[in-house]
Amino acid sequence: MPSSKRVSDLGETGLLRRIYARFARPSPGVLIGPGDDAAALRVPPGRLLLATQDDLVEGTHFQLDWTDPARLAARLFAVNLSDLAAMGDCRPLACIVSAGLPPGLPASWAQGLLAGLGRCARRYRTPLAGGNLARSKKVFLSMCAMGTARPGGLVRRSGARPGDLLAGVGPLGEAAAGVSLLRSGSVPRWGTPLVRAFWEVRPQLEAGRRLAGLATSMLDNSDGLLRSARILSEASGVRIRLDLKEAPASQALRRFCRERRLDLREHQARGGEDYGLVFTVPPGRLPRGAYRLGSVEKGRGVVFEGGAEPFEHFR
Repeated sequence: MPSSKRVSDLGETGLLRRIYARFARPSPGVLIGPGDDAAALRVPPGRLLLATQDDLVEGTHFQLDWTDPARLAARLFAVNLSDLAAMGDCRPLACIVSAGLPPGLPASWAQGLLAGLGRCARRYRTPLAGGNLARSKKVFLSMCAMGTARPGGLVRRSGARPGDLLAGVGPLGEAAAGVSLLRSGSVPRWGTPLVRAFWEVRPQLEAGRRLAGLATSMLDNSDGLLRSARILSEASGVRIRLDLKEAPASQALRRFCRERRLDLREHQARGGEDYGLVFTVPPGRLPRGAYRLGSVEKGRGVVFEGGAEPFEHFR
């Protein structure tokens, strides 16, 4: 296909034809997929259906010149599956994807997005069951991811108890440093792992399943540790005291903080986009591979001497 071809040249019909050819195949969990008015899913007996939704918006979450469409597809999958991981014993079932695309976008970009979605669907065994296309001034990608879980295997945000430990799995502060480098327009060689941490999010699905029956509360760390701690505090009616002395930090992150004259622990508390898991466990039950982030007390609120403010949309 000539590189000069645009999305408007393909048209909605042309894009749908490519979607059906790539994704309209039955799978164990999807009886009817793309091509009908609605998808038909098969939920295993005795399991609950879980659903979550997250978006990637050009200008808010990314810029087109930062990366290629396949990486965007991978991040879209990862941030949604991360929400399923945070619920405990959850196994992905299917997803629905909607896309708003500018008519002048290269057709090769749209096809790269479809190829990336296809690779991720296979990697995570999460078939694409349907979606929607729309004309948009900027690229807008939205996914609803669905999974199944045992009724007794769910972990909510509201179960933290005084005496519990606050802990984490996955990176902390790496992705926020990568975003900062991307926005600066200059990524030094030593900063490449930080940018990779932003784009190559790994949903902690296996860790979430291991924590079912062990963690008393849990959520995915999308908007920064301070905000995550505040959410757990409010949901559980407890005070959380942060202590990041044991939080992992790569050499690249330490160099980033030195060169930007940032306090490492405050950056880790404030930065978002990591999509690890933050959870509470009873004393003495910290699982292998997790690290301590603080403690749970009687009271309300979050105590952290760094004094940073967490990220919030619309602020």
